Amino acid sequence: MVLRSSNPLAAPYLNLKLAATRNLGGPETAAAIDALVTTSLLFLNSQCGQVELVSHVSGKSYFAYALKSAPRMISRPVNKALFQPDPKIITRQWADPSGLSEKHLARLSYTVGTAYSVASDLFDRNNKKGPATYFEALVGHIFARELGRNPTRQAMLLVPPKTRVRLTMDFLFELPHGKFSVHLPVKMSTRERVVQAWAHQRLLDASYGEGKYKAILVIHSETKLGLVNRDVVEICVPDQWLAYQTFLAKMERIYYFDVPLRYAQLSKEFPVIQLRQFGDFFLEKDRLLGL
Repeated sequence: MVLRSSNPLAAPYLNLKLAATRNLGGPETAAAIDALVTTSLLFLNSQCGQVELVSHVSGKSYFAYALKSAPRMISRPVNKALFQPDPKIITRQWADPSGLSEKHLARLSYTVGTAYSVASDLFDRNNKKGPATYFEALVGHIFARELGRNPTRQAMLLVPPKTRVRLTMDFLFELPHGKFSVHLPVKMSTRERVVQAWAHQRLLDASYGEGKYKAILVIHSETKLGLVNRDVVEICVPDQWLAYQTFLAKMERIYYFDVPLRYAQLSKEFPVIQLRQFGDFFLEKDRLLGL
């Protein structure tokens, strides 16, 4: 991340990285996420304005943020129906999401998953690592908190007859004997290397047996912004998804913070693909995770 003295996001971002390294699922990380989201929303509300975008996604409206001092440079798209710009509401709901409706859980999860990336765009539009690192920390924290343990990123696979190989994955949560463990791939989008999550799950299934690891894929969105025309499209590869889910490995759930319409339709046509908005995780987490 490019750090600038005038960037109010720099210090809370670094604090989150440190907290996540010490204890990904701990209360310090939860507080650091809230602090970074709050800082991002305050910055967007005070120093930026909204720019309407042309949406080519049926039923969805998008806007971007632009600095009042530099209105020609805009952020990534923001789903208007899912974004809650009031930091006080987000802080209250983040502290205790229990009892929230499906609609409010969707807005909470989307806003917490999006605000920092949008604000970060206005300091360094080419910075891909910062938003991806934040999103990974956010999703990892939520699962670590619910599962009561921190993940590893290393899988040890046995290659017959006696060779062991180490493979790096996004997150692996090793649970007590007698319970399935969790393979948690986390992606900002799946337009690049979409097959990786299914390939890693296939390796885990082949090495440990099907059922040892439950795969839960979490993705932010598939929106693409055209900077020239300021328009938004969703880029999806449904045929690839269906082939991977049918012939490679099974994702128990695929969660999106902004669910692409084509994949929602695919899930209805082919129930083998279980697709949800990420807010639904809070409603079904006990059953899904076997808690």
